[in-house]
Order: sequence, then structure tokens, then C-alpha cells
Amino acid sequence: MERLYADANATVPPSPAVRAAVAEAMASHWGNPTSIHREGQRARHLLEQARERIAAELGVPPGELVFCSGATEGMHLLLRGLQPALGRRALAVFPGEHSACLNSLRDWPGLCWLPEIPEGVALLVQMSANNETGILYGMPRAPGALRVRDAVQAWGKVTLDLGDCDAAVLSGHKIGAPRGVGVLWMRPGLPWASPMEGPQEARRRGGTEDLPAILGLAAAVRELPERLEGNARLAPLRDALEAELLGWDADYEVIGRGLPRLPNTSCLLLRGHHGQAVLAALDLEGIAVSTGSACHSGAVKPSHAITTLGYSETEARSVVRVSFLPSADAADLERLLQALGKVLRKRARGEAESS
Repeated sequence: MERLYADANATVPPSPAVRAAVAEAMASHWGNPTSIHREGQRARHLLEQARERIAAELGVPPGELVFCSGATEGMHLLLRGLQPALGRRALAVFPGEHSACLNSLRDWPGLCWLPEIPEGVALLVQMSANNETGILYGMPRAPGALRVRDAVQAWGKVTLDLGDCDAAVLSGHKIGAPRGVGVLWMRPGLPWASPMEGPQEARRRGGTEDLPAILGLAAAVRELPERLEGNARLAPLRDALEAELLGWDADYEVIGRGLPRLPNTSCLLLRGHHGQAVLAALDLEGIAVSTGSACHSGAVKPSHAITTLGYSETEARSVVRVSFLPSADAADLERLLQALGKVLRKRARGEAESS
């Protein structure tokens, strides 16, 4: 039987159009965009066309976009480039933020956690949607503070509006582009100096641009209306999954249920089960899910995104995340429920027999 992939928040497969764009670029447009000869200038033209298409989708001027390898690099570029100008002024960040963001803030003085916003705070960093729980977050405000959005998980799943922030990072593979490409957007006038100097990207990010990946990203952006429409249809599927699960055992919980969430994401707290064991058993049934962020896979410590919400470390280890692709349907839901019920019953029997 064909496998059921329900880990879309980790990455999604590229469409035929994206694969074709990448292949065409590798075969025919291999020039260096920085070179001044015909091959280089053709590559430059295609690069800027891609920038214009992506900027139009985001509703920002093309010159404000910087191509990079993804959201991790984009966040590091942004925050490390701002730190010298902001100095020791306080920074407020969401404690459940992705580790890529938190790792770039280790040496930042005056770090505090939202919703606390101290007087005179210089910078606010907030994710649009949590990758593990699917919970959506608005951007807090503070007089004079710069506002940064981690828009990685929201892009392509809900309508994205960058009007409430000064900078944002986005990752291509979350919307079906190749892995290893993303964009950093910054409003003009930010007190930012590139920590990765070079002639490329208007001297904002050194290193030869990955034209095949960028053209793949532009192709994925062209398909965003259909992706958004498909994801919007997933909310009833998500709700049906959760309603069925909560009827099985009073000790089960859906983290974030009742809050604004991504339509494709269910964060299932299965008390009495180990999330990684459930994941492995479902994998044997031909179904791919997750225990949270792919960046935490195999980590000894439980997810900080879950414990930040007040759950214990034991509870955090009992989480399974289901994140549907836009193409998921009722048959996929039924298959997932049957397999999940089988796995949980089997594990419950095993626990009872061993006790």
C-alpha cells in the first residue's frame, strides 16, 4: 500500500512544476549570476525575475528580499546583523520559538520572554505559527521596538501579512520548494550590517546564489493559491481526527484545541504512551507522522515548545504531531485513525501485560 505522509510541517514534496524548474535551471541556466558575460547575465535576469515573483506574493518591494539557504541562516543573518546597533538593549522573544532562532540569541544581553515586554525593549521576535502545536500568534507591539516574524510555518498554510513587522524569515521547502533555499525580508532603514559580507545580494549575503533552488522556489510560489486553498479545506479533517481521538481515552488531549491554529496541524498528547514509540509503530503501518520539530528528532530533552505551555517533560515526550498535506482527504483520515487505534490498543495491552 502507498505510504501516507502526514508530516507536512517538517517538509513537503516538490510538485512536478518545481522539479521541472530546477532541472531546467541546472541544464540550461548554469551561469553565475555575478558574472558579466551572456551566461551570467541570463542567470541574473532569471534570478531577478524570481525575486520579483516572490516579492509580489509577499506584498513587498523586490529589493527588500535577500535570498539565503533557509530560515535558520536568515534568522542568524538578521539577528546577528542587528545586534551591534542595538547593543545591550533588551530583546523579547517567544519562549516556544524554533531552536534556530533561540540558538542565534545565546549571547544577546537583556534577553527576556514574551509576553513580558520590558520598558525600552529594542526588538520583538515572534513566530507566526508554532511548528509543533500549530497555534497562531499575533505580533505584540512596544513603542520604538523593531518587530521580527518567523513566518516559516504560516507560509502557504494561512494568509500571510507582513504589514505588522519590520523583518521576516521564510523557508522554501515548507511550501514545496527545494530544501536549502529561503528568503530574508527587511524593511529599508533597519540598523543592520551584514555579518556575511560579499558582493552578492546587494552586499547583504555573500556567496553565489543557488539559482536552481531559487527558480524552484519561484515555481512553488506560483502554486501558493492552490496550496492555500487545499490547506484551508483541512480544518474539518483535523477536527474530525481530534474528536475521534478524544472519544477513545479521557487522558488524551489536543494541545492548542480551541485556539487559532494552522488548519492542517494536530498536536496530540497521548498520556501513557511514548511519542517516539507511537511514531515508529505508525511508520511500520506505512504512515509518517512526527513527535514535533524535525530539528529535535532524537534529542534527549523533550520539546521546549511543549513544556513552555506548562506541560511536564513526561507529557512532552508523549506528543505526536499530525500535519496533513493539502491533498489529504477522508480516506487518509480513516486510514490514520485505524492505524493509530491499532497501535494505541496494542501498546496499551503490552503495558498492562508487563505490569
